[in-house]
Amino acid sequence: MVTKCNVLKALLCMLVLVLFIRYQGIQYWVAYTGKGFAHVLPPETLYSVTDVNRKRLCSSGEFKVLTFNVEYGSEFIENMAVLFNNGSTGGALPWSARAPEIRERIKDYAPDLIGLQETHTDKDIAKILSSQDYSLLSYHLGGFEYGDAAIAYKSARFEVLDKGHLWLSPNPLLPMSNGFNFISMIRYVNWVILKEKSTEFTFMFVNTHFDNAGGNKDPSAILFYDRITQLAKGLPMIVTGDFNTTGDHERYRRLIGADKPVRLLQNIYLLAGQPAVAPDLHPKKRIDHIFAGGPCYEKAGNWFIDPQPLKNSERMSDHFPILARISFTP
Repeated sequence: MVTKCNVLKALLCMLVLVLFIRYQGIQYWVAYTGKGFAHVLPPETLYSVTDVNRKRLCSSGEFKVLTFNVEYGSEFIENMAVLFNNGSTGGALPWSARAPEIRERIKDYAPDLIGLQETHTDKDIAKILSSQDYSLLSYHLGGFEYGDAAIAYKSARFEVLDKGHLWLSPNPLLPMSNGFNFISMIRYVNWVILKEKSTEFTFMFVNTHFDNAGGNKDPSAILFYDRITQLAKGLPMIVTGDFNTTGDHERYRRLIGADKPVRLLQNIYLLAGQPAVAPDLHPKKRIDHIFAGGPCYEKAGNWFIDPQPLKNSERMSDHFPILARISFTP
């Protein structure tokens, strides 16, 4: 017979479990048992450009930069869709069907720096990128991989000086921490300090994917400005991402510091002379962006958005790839 005491114990255990999950006990337990908190961002002064070193540190080659949200780039999601949703992944073809053409498209673009969103594991990303050409940076915890804001860079061209993650949450240094809304996807900023081997030009490359829930987007923009954008005061920076924020929104202005005395990030579309595009392809109506900023002079060779579907006229993704050419001078 179940006693009243046993019922109370069970209820108490359930309450403890709920509170443990609600207040991120799992994440803190993992962090404190050896996996650690996120690697902190470098101080503004560590790689700073000054009047003394400007000529040497502000001279780069030209970089081709790509940002692309591939829409459910995951073999796991594909398998789950087969089991539970008749194979449907929400409107796009399964990842295995789209990946070969996406690989071809990226090969044609030949980018030096890539910011991907909605990818999953290294194996998933390997379907669209050559490991001989690119090195990959995403979040790993033991055997767990979370490539929602993956970075890829040309291995032969760049050297990594520093790297890390910043979690879009009230606890930005707590890996896999819950967003500003408790029930929401976990999102992060992926950053790396790269040195161009041929010139020694040193810069920060950043990629992110803001959550699409309204309660997460505004505080994410504030956090992004406070922790990332401000570094552009002393450090050249290239930023890619799906910000779930159109260029005509007040949140967009906040995350790049547009209303500050000195605008810290600039959309490459503007630097490229605002090339003519259809109204629905204009950055004011898009949520994917490429920015550059910092103490050097940024130049854009071009800015290009690719709305072309797959060869069978199915969509390649629910986002369009954006490609730009960027260089820096003193």
